[in-house]
Amino acid sequence: MADPDIVSDPVIVDNPWRALRLFSGYRLFLATVLFAVSFWQLPPDYLGQKLPDLFQLIAAGYLLLAVGLLWLCLRDGGEFVSQCRWQLLLDILMLSLIIHTSGGLQTGLGALLIVIVVAGGAMIPGRMAAFIAAVATLAVLIEATYGEVAGQNTGHFSQAGILGAIFFVTALLAQIVSQTMQRSQSLAEQRASELNKLANLNQHIIQRMQDAVLAIDMQGRVSLFNESARKLLAIAEQQPGFLLKEAVPELASQLQRWHLRDPEAFQPFQPRHDLPELQARATRVETGETLIFVENITELAQQAQQLKLASLGRLTASIAHEIRNPLSAISHAGELLAEQRSGDASINKLTAIIQRHSSRMNLIIETILQMSRRKSTQPGSVLLATWLEKLIEEFSETKALPASKLQLTVKQPLTRVRTDPQQLHQILWNLLDNGLHHADLSADTPLAIVVEEHADQVWIDVLDNGQGVSEKALKHLFEPFYSARQGGTGLGLYLARELCQANGARLHYLADAGSCFRITFPVQK
Repeated sequence: MADPDIVSDPVIVDNPWRALRLFSGYRLFLATVLFAVSFWQLPPDYLGQKLPDLFQLIAAGYLLLAVGLLWLCLRDGGEFVSQCRWQLLLDILMLSLIIHTSGGLQTGLGALLIVIVVAGGAMIPGRMAAFIAAVATLAVLIEATYGEVAGQNTGHFSQAGILGAIFFVTALLAQIVSQTMQRSQSLAEQRASELNKLANLNQHIIQRMQDAVLAIDMQGRVSLFNESARKLLAIAEQQPGFLLKEAVPELASQLQRWHLRDPEAFQPFQPRHDLPELQARATRVETGETLIFVENITELAQQAQQLKLASLGRLTASIAHEIRNPLSAISHAGELLAEQRSGDASINKLTAIIQRHSSRMNLIIETILQMSRRKSTQPGSVLLATWLEKLIEEFSETKALPASKLQLTVKQPLTRVRTDPQQLHQILWNLLDNGLHHADLSADTPLAIVVEEHADQVWIDVLDNGQGVSEKALKHLFEPFYSARQGGTGLGLYLARELCQANGARLHYLADAGSCFRITFPVQK
């Protein structure tokens, strides 16, 4: 538990030497005035009128003492309470001599001691302030007694008594004011500390938020933004205070439309081509500022895609298992019919149909089960040149395709993308298999993979020399179970596009570049 004497004193708690220096400045001013009056014999005339030579000597000594005490205060030397106490006692002594040499208490100089007592009450804690008041009272009583004994002054005991009472009252008031100031200061410091902690906590929370947060003032300047805002919006400025329209023009334009109460003001946008697609929303606060929250909808779409694929996988797996059993029975029945070697051509035709469609249904089921067993993405950095060489070698061996029929072109050999290597393997395998079924294998290079890196994107083009996709088929190209070739499952391109989205890439068909499927990745930083 803290000492109550120390707690009750605001000055001691908060830079005590500063208050003592201020009082030392007052002492130096007073001593200078007294010395000037004694040296140049300035008014008022009653100063030093009783013992002028001694008054001049005391005034000079008080001035030297004031200079010395101020020097001590500037050094912050010694224990504060002790030094403050002895300085105030020296002040009482010197001012008592000034009063005596000027003619006693009737001059009214006893009021100078009130300042000393107030200073003691403000700077010295506890009972020591009352001690200073008692010493000042004793000094005026001694002066009154001396006047009575010497027969020079009479009737000044009442005046000394009044001054003594004033000393104790002022000391008490100084203590009360000191305690009040201390409580106010402590409360203010506590509130300031709590506000500072709350501000730091808010700042920490804001900085940790995944969404970008910006506070915009009425002049359109950014007064606050978090680390997510810096990354998502590519903000180059380090400190708040910049104009939003200079840092993110598109967001500033949408905000302006929002202020005009446009219900469709905020639309998905990309600050740069190499940044994800973002969606903003805004709200006004009481201070007049506008808070903007910006979400990475590309990342949200990927997460939603993962959930959708997981749900779809579980559903389709259960359906596939239910279909597989009766399909096996149908296929087995067809095999039994075929083994009877019936001469009936119609029966042979029907059994062929059963076997063909059973095989196709079984292939679809195998593909669906493969989808359901697919794990979540595990992205890594892939050096495309060496990785694609291995993929092409594996595909050519599996499909018995001569090496010259599948060409690889990587225009920047060090190009990398961040993706799940296994899923990229499945994507490109599906695209190559699709191209292989539509390509003219009699040509020199019916299939090709071309990799290009641009300022903000990496393209992986899978090309074949086939006739391309018709305008009618283009509308349904990536729909599940739609196939333009006989015997196809209709899941290859659908699965490839879903896997691309799950890895933050985009798969689309280029109708104006022959038969070309392009995978677009953001450049790996």
